Amino acid sequence: MKSEVTIENIQALFFKMEEYEDLFTLQIGDGIYFWDTIRSQIYLSLHTIYGGPFATPKTLVAKPMLTKVKNVAKSFVNMISRRYLVTQAPKFIFITGQRIRHGTSLVDNIADHLCDLVSKDAVAVELMNKAEISYWKLISGGKTRVPQVAVRKIHGEIDISHAVITISSLINKYFDVSIDVYNLIAEPITTFFENRNYYIKLFAMHRPNAVICINNGTLDGLFHAAKEMGVPVIELQHGASSSKTIFWSYPQSIQSNHPGLSLPTAYLTYSDFWNDNTNYPVSMKRSIGSDYFHQELIAGKDDGVLIVSAYMYHEDLLGLAIELATLVENKKIYYKLHPHQFSKMREVVAACSGKGNIVVICDELDFSQLYQRCNYVVGIHSTTLYIALQAGKKVCLYKRSNYFWHDDIFEYVELFDDASELRNFFDNSSGKYFSKLHRAPIFFEPFDEKKYMQVLEDVNSHI
Repeated sequence: MKSEVTIENIQALFFKMEEYEDLFTLQIGDGIYFWDTIRSQIYLSLHTIYGGPFATPKTLVAKPMLTKVKNVAKSFVNMISRRYLVTQAPKFIFITGQRIRHGTSLVDNIADHLCDLVSKDAVAVELMNKAEISYWKLISGGKTRVPQVAVRKIHGEIDISHAVITISSLINKYFDVSIDVYNLIAEPITTFFENRNYYIKLFAMHRPNAVICINNGTLDGLFHAAKEMGVPVIELQHGASSSKTIFWSYPQSIQSNHPGLSLPTAYLTYSDFWNDNTNYPVSMKRSIGSDYFHQELIAGKDDGVLIVSAYMYHEDLLGLAIELATLVENKKIYYKLHPHQFSKMREVVAACSGKGNIVVICDELDFSQLYQRCNYVVGIHSTTLYIALQAGKKVCLYKRSNYFWHDDIFEYVELFDDASELRNFFDNSSGKYFSKLHRAPIFFEPFDEKKYMQVLEDVNSHI
């Protein structure tokens, strides 16, 4: 009899399936390993079924004539961007995602400062901020950021029927459910092949010293092409990794020399804490720190409570904030929206009407400013909870959804089920709560330029 599948044991069962069925050896097309490209989509779909916060993608709908026109345009864009990179011949290609507002500009808080250190020898491919891309300069040769690979809609050109049948059968065998495998894997496999083909052509004409990137989940084709063409790729940590996630987490038996992996050569982290807290099977891991995330201790006020939201947890956290506002009317509750929620600011403010002690925040105050106003920080899952711990804040984890992905900090925080239990933490005169906060490790070191530059020297020896 199969044991019950839950949100808490699904990863162990998924890893078991990956190992027992040798899924990393599955191939498609001309012998291309594909499981590493689609495993996160399969996992997150299952995760949603069992209570996780991630939604299943919509069904793909093709409009043939419009698709053909767009495909021609995308091919042209890829041609001119690749020609630009070949002509510029940079030693380093950066892949960035500018989404954090700094003054009047958007910046990539993970990669931009690293690109600036070698800017004379670098060109950046921009994933998010289209305003930084000048197509005129791409053609004329001026200084600009380059668009990401334009992915054509070519689902029918790649035969994934056998892969769909195989994976569907295994999902039913291990999880006793049916999911729409085709619509889960068609898009990432197409993206994989388009990126792989683009970068194989590029690296055949120009071999950079390294590609340095944030990883938005669409770069497996780049990783595969780089490995095939002998180009090292350096991934920059851009969030909290955990052994309980599917991101940056693999079965222990999967090592960096496995032929079925499409991963970067190196992974650069915020501190040594992140190097070993999960099995991310790359050849090289080093910590270089981050001035953006590094946090000194900040004295705050006990009458301030910061709740860190995100779109997938918003309903639970907003309900908590409203209930808590009634229980602790003497405390100011700052409800901090994730950048993806900024457009919903008015709706959230309206939902909090009548609760004068709730302040809804977008980016008017940064986290350091909020920490000066709050000694308590509440959330379900967020990198900012690690930052709060390093700032000396009393972190409270709401036991909802995938909160247990933070089990690596359970020792230093308090867990709670409801607003009443959370309120109890605020009276800590007995020292019963947060007794091990002072033992929390260093999660974010200051940026070390020498370590970073040394990585650029050493990474070629690891491909």
